[in-house]
Amino acid sequence: MVGVVSHQPALGGQGVDISTTFDAAFPAAVLGDAAGALKGKPLSEAGSLSSSAGFAPFVVRALGDEDAAVRGAGTAAALHAEPAAVLPALEHYLDTDGDGEKDADRADRVADQGGRRGGGEEDLRPYRGAARVPDDLVQCAVADGLAACMSVIGAGEGQAYLDRFLVVSENGSRAQGFGLAGVVKGLKSRSLKTFGVLAKLETMAGNKKDQKLRELAMACYACLAMVLKSVFEPYCPKILPTILAKCGDKVTEVRAQADAAFQSCITCMCAQGLGIITPAMLQELVDRGSNWQTKVAVLNMLSNLVGRVPQQVSNLMQDIVPSVIEALTDTKPEVQTASQKSLSTLGVQLIKSPEMQAMVQPLIEAIINPGDKTTPCIEQLMDVTFINAVDGPCLSLMVPVLTRGLKERRMEYKRKASLVVGNMCGLVTDGKALVRYAPDLVPELEACVRDSNPEMRSYGASALAALLKGMASEHLKAKFEDLNNELDRLTKDLVSSKEEVKMAAEQRLTDLVAMARGDATKMHQSEEDIKADIERVKREAEEKKEREAKEAEEAKKKAAEQAEKVAANKPIPGKGFCEASCRACPQCELALEEQKERDEKAKKEQDRLDRIAAKNKAEEEKHQALKKFQEQQKAQLAMQGKKKKK
Repeated sequence: MVGVVSHQPALGGQGVDISTTFDAAFPAAVLGDAAGALKGKPLSEAGSLSSSAGFAPFVVRALGDEDAAVRGAGTAAALHAEPAAVLPALEHYLDTDGDGEKDADRADRVADQGGRRGGGEEDLRPYRGAARVPDDLVQCAVADGLAACMSVIGAGEGQAYLDRFLVVSENGSRAQGFGLAGVVKGLKSRSLKTFGVLAKLETMAGNKKDQKLRELAMACYACLAMVLKSVFEPYCPKILPTILAKCGDKVTEVRAQADAAFQSCITCMCAQGLGIITPAMLQELVDRGSNWQTKVAVLNMLSNLVGRVPQQVSNLMQDIVPSVIEALTDTKPEVQTASQKSLSTLGVQLIKSPEMQAMVQPLIEAIINPGDKTTPCIEQLMDVTFINAVDGPCLSLMVPVLTRGLKERRMEYKRKASLVVGNMCGLVTDGKALVRYAPDLVPELEACVRDSNPEMRSYGASALAALLKGMASEHLKAKFEDLNNELDRLTKDLVSSKEEVKMAAEQRLTDLVAMARGDATKMHQSEEDIKADIERVKREAEEKKEREAKEAEEAKKKAAEQAEKVAANKPIPGKGFCEASCRACPQCELALEEQKERDEKAKKEQDRLDRIAAKNKAEEEKHQALKKFQEQQKAQLAMQGKKKKK
C-alpha cells in the first residue's frame, strides 16, 4: 500500500542506511527541538538518544513526512529507540480523531507501532481508534499491526480474535473486515481453513434474513484480498460465485461491499489466475437467472482488465465476445449499455492492425444491429486492403459478422461473406487462432458448398479450402494444395440427377472435411510428432497415387469387358426370336421391333388398297348414276315426241 512502511527493521533499507546521521537523513523542520541533541549522530545510536528532549515529537513528525525516504528513516530510528520513549507519543496520536488529510500520517505511525509492540490485549488497544478511520490506507496499516501482534499472541488466542471480527459491530463492516484480515495474516493463511473462516463467511453471505451479516461477509472478502494480496489468490475462484451473486443483492450496502470484494479479488490475482475465473464471470452474462447488476459489474470488470492484462484478455477473446454479445440481448438498458462499452473497449484496445482499427466501429455496429448492418459491414471489409496479419482479437469481432453473412438467404450476400472468409484466412499467421473458430465457420461453408447455385458452390469451396489450409501447421500445408480442386469436383456431383452419385459426393465431402479438419486442428508438441506427420503425409500421397493408378486401370478393364459384353449380346436382324422366345433378351426385343415394323408396313399397305377400292367403287357408282340419268332423259324425250304426234 502506498505510503505504508513495513514494521521490520529492514526499513532502514527503504533507501536509508542505518549508519546515516540524523542531520543527513532528516530536514531541519523534522528535527525541530531535537536538532541540538541529534545533529551529527548516526541512526544506530537512537536507543541512547531516546531520552533526549524532543525525540518523541521528532519521530511523530518524521513518520508523517511527505517524503517516503524520511518516513523510512523515521521508522528505522524509532525501531532502535526505547519503546517507553516513543510509544506514548504514538498512542496519543492514534487515540485522537484524525481527518482525511492526516490519514497517510496515521498509516505510517500505525505501521511503526506494530513494529514496536509485542502482543496482548493492552497492546491491541491503540488499534481500535485507528480502525475506525474510514481510509483504507490506515486500515491496511492497522491490519499489518494486528498481524505483528498475532505472531506473538499465537493461534490459541488468535481464534478468539477471529470470532470477535466475524460479528456485526458498530465499528462498521470495513473495520471488522480489516481486523479479520490482520489476524489471518498474523496466523498465516492456513487459519482460513483451520478455524473455518471461509465456511463461516459463506454461511454469513447466504443469510437471507440479516443484511448486516451479508454486508460483513462481503467486506471481509474484500479486506482479505487487499491485505493478503497474492496469498489469498487460491481462495478467490471458490468465493467468486458467491461474490458475484451478491453484486445483485437487493440491499445497496451489500451490493457496494460485493463490488469492492469483486474488485479486490480480481486485483490480487495474477494473469494466469484470471484465466481460471473468467468462465465463471462469463457464465453470469449468459445465465438468464443472473441479476442485471451482476452482469454490469462483470462487463465493467472486463473493460478494466483490458488495460491490466491485455495479452490474457486477448487469448480469451473467443470466449469473451460471444458472452458479451449474449448480454446485448438483455432487457435492461444498463446491461446493453455496459455490453456495448465493453465491446468497444475490447476492440479499440486489443486490435493493433491499423486497417482493422478503422473497422472496429462498423463491426461492433454489425454485432449490435445484425439485421441492418451486417451486409454494409461485409462490403466495407471487402474494400479493406489488408497489409498486416489478422490476429485473434480481429477474428473475435469478424467471425460473428461473417457467420451471420453466410446465413443470409440471398446468394449475393453469402458470396461476399465467402470471399471475405477466404481472404481473411490467407492473412492469419497463427493457425491456432483459426482453429478456435472452426465450429462456427466450417458448417456454414459446408452449406455453401452444397448450395444449388454452381457459382455459390465454387465460392464456398474456395473459402472452405482456405480455412482448412489456414488452420494447418506449416509442415502439413502441402497436403491441402489439391483440396480446392477436389472440392470443386465434388460440387458438381452434389447436384447430380443420379441419387447414388449425389449420396456418394455427400459422404465424400463429409469424410474429406473431417479428415482435413482433423489434420488442420491437430496441435503438435514435439519434433517427433512433426516428423511422424511428414512421413504420414508422404505415405498417404504415395498411396493416393497408387490408388488412382489402380482405379484408372480397373476402369479401363471394366470398359473393355463392357464393350465385349455388348458385342456378344448384340442382336442379329432378321433372326427372329431366340430359342426360348423369352421376349426379354435383346434378340427378342429386336424381333419384336421387327415384327412391329412389319405389322405397321402391312397395315399401311392394306390402308392403301382400301383407299383404292373405295375410290374405284365411288367411280363405278358415279358411272351408273350417270347412265341411269341418261336413260331417264331419253325416255322423257320419247314420251314428249309421242304426245306431239297425237
